[in-house]
Amino acid sequence: MNSFETALSEATNSREVLGAIGLVVDRNGGTLYSHASGVQSLSPSAPPTSVDHTITLGSAGKFITHIVALQCVDRNMLSLDEPVGKWLPELDSLPVIEPSSEAETGFVLRPPTVKITLRHLLTHTSGIGGSDEPLVEKWRASPAGAAHAASVADAHVIVKLFAHPLLFEPGTRYSWGSSVYFTQLLVSRLTDQRLGEYVQANIFAPLGMANSTFMPQERADVREKLLQMMERIPDGSLIPFDQETRDVSVSVRDFAALFADLIAPTSKILRKESVNLLFAPQFEKGSRALADLRGEKEGEVYPVPSQLPDPVEVDGVPTLPVWVLEGKGLALNWTLAGLLVEGTHGLPLGMPQGTVTWNGMPNVVWAMHRERGVAMLFATQLIPVDDEKVVKLQLEFFKGAWATYGLNA
Repeated sequence: MNSFETALSEATNSREVLGAIGLVVDRNGGTLYSHASGVQSLSPSAPPTSVDHTITLGSAGKFITHIVALQCVDRNMLSLDEPVGKWLPELDSLPVIEPSSEAETGFVLRPPTVKITLRHLLTHTSGIGGSDEPLVEKWRASPAGAAHAASVADAHVIVKLFAHPLLFEPGTRYSWGSSVYFTQLLVSRLTDQRLGEYVQANIFAPLGMANSTFMPQERADVREKLLQMMERIPDGSLIPFDQETRDVSVSVRDFAALFADLIAPTSKILRKESVNLLFAPQFEKGSRALADLRGEKEGEVYPVPSQLPDPVEVDGVPTLPVWVLEGKGLALNWTLAGLLVEGTHGLPLGMPQGTVTWNGMPNVVWAMHRERGVAMLFATQLIPVDDEKVVKLQLEFFKGAWATYGLNA
């Protein structure tokens, strides 16, 4: 890990990165590797970065919502494949939107023929895409969109923000979008609790994650330990990013405890059948959803650095980071937790087949391998996502960590 530690030290000393942490744990919760560099904030008295500091996760934490949804399945509140309209009637009224050169609005609406299920929500195949989709923006600007906005003026904020027409028939395609927010609302309605309260009682408390919360606005102790969020501006320097502290926030040590539980022989928070779903491929070979995920469809765009890191040869094949999917045709699939590495190529990070991984906006990346009993986390708090300088540090960390702790486990 010397190469990573040297690179991280150089980056933090020169303030290319304020602070970052690399951590590797085993299935017993033991720490195999831990290294941090930099400081918590720009304050002259800021302490050194450590695994006890807290971070906001962005999309890297969305699978926690998936876990509590699976707990509801474990407790027989619903099944994966039954329609969720009983609890989310707002979804039953959403039409499918399709482009039309003949319609004055540029689109037409039609009723879906399939009801949205929990599995659709957890695999991002519900049809609920991002609110900034061009067709959705056309709809918002149309009389139909205006009428809908008026009808949901007093509705839950998730409904007001994300209850827009479906981009496709549920279950047919993949679109990383707003499904997770309706999953959050579903869990709240099933349990009659705020999501943060339910997560605290059913994930954080059982795992001893005392420095983690879905409600940082209510936890001054968690906010005090947050690594300061920074933004890289065009000249390459860093400035503070004034974020609203409402995103799920966890200490790095706590987050590692969650991964250790999921790769352990027996989980404290999920039944074995549900844990299996976090590691099992969900998209069939040849399906449109799998093609969407792998970036094979025309116009698919995933966030990538402005200049990709140099490819690394694996068995003579130049490859790129596993989360760089745009048109690369990598052997990837989706689980109910994140991206699954199915093939043996496309692995400059050394991630072996069977690894599940995902990242989040503040350049937080995690990976776990159940059979090998190892989980890894690289954490910093810097935007934009896939910042070029941070990606190089991630490459150094994961290459070294898998080679040292993961390949022979």
